[in-house]
Amino acid sequence: MMNEKRKPIFPPLLSFVIGMVVGVFLVFVATWADMESAFYGFPRLADAGLRGLNCPVLMTRDDTATISLKLSNPTDDKLSPAVKTMISTPLVPEESLETIELAPGESKRLEWRVDSDNVDLDRFIFAKVLMYSAYPLPSRETSCGIFILDLPGSGRVMLPLFVAISLLGMGWGLYGMNRFNAGNAWIEKNLRAMAFVAIMLALGLVISFMGGWIPSILVLAVVVLMLFFLLGSFLMSERRER
Repeated sequence: MMNEKRKPIFPPLLSFVIGMVVGVFLVFVATWADMESAFYGFPRLADAGLRGLNCPVLMTRDDTATISLKLSNPTDDKLSPAVKTMISTPLVPEESLETIELAPGESKRLEWRVDSDNVDLDRFIFAKVLMYSAYPLPSRETSCGIFILDLPGSGRVMLPLFVAISLLGMGWGLYGMNRFNAGNAWIEKNLRAMAFVAIMLALGLVISFMGGWIPSILVLAVVVLMLFFLLGSFLMSERRER
């Protein structure tokens, strides 16, 4: 009779596990790529950080994508900053230097295309952008990394697909386990812990996709600790039943 009560639990539990694994993978690769970019070897030329750099999270080997930078002039004067770009290649980084004109309050977007020729360290593309000082703004810089998947297709399609699998898988799994957990003491005891893992992974996706690799490492550490707790709790419950 107990086995019959447990049957409805397996599909939502499997859904949660699949969504969780995909979520951990996405946060991990996004964090890994940005962390590698910070230590890649680009020269450090400014102390202040530069906002507005947008890199794809994922690409495939045969993919082509665009790195973009949005620059704004928050001052009341016209600015003409020089922007230096460095993008990885297997040999030496590609460099470019351009000067842009920004009227007071104006914003402009710069774009650079990247493809398989920019892959280095086997599965990454790195980019660094430096905006030289333009009074009263100081020199500022930022970097980002792109993780390369050995799969067919495009990263532009795979990323939203993986995000949907992760969030919907965990969401439906939690809903199903909450609905069918009658008679399953382990699910009843650990459902809140699993919900906490799902929330942390959703937060980790947002943080890592925005380039915050340091806080996303902390998120991954918390998730791993919770998974060890859940696994230990599951193994202990199985021993008791035997």
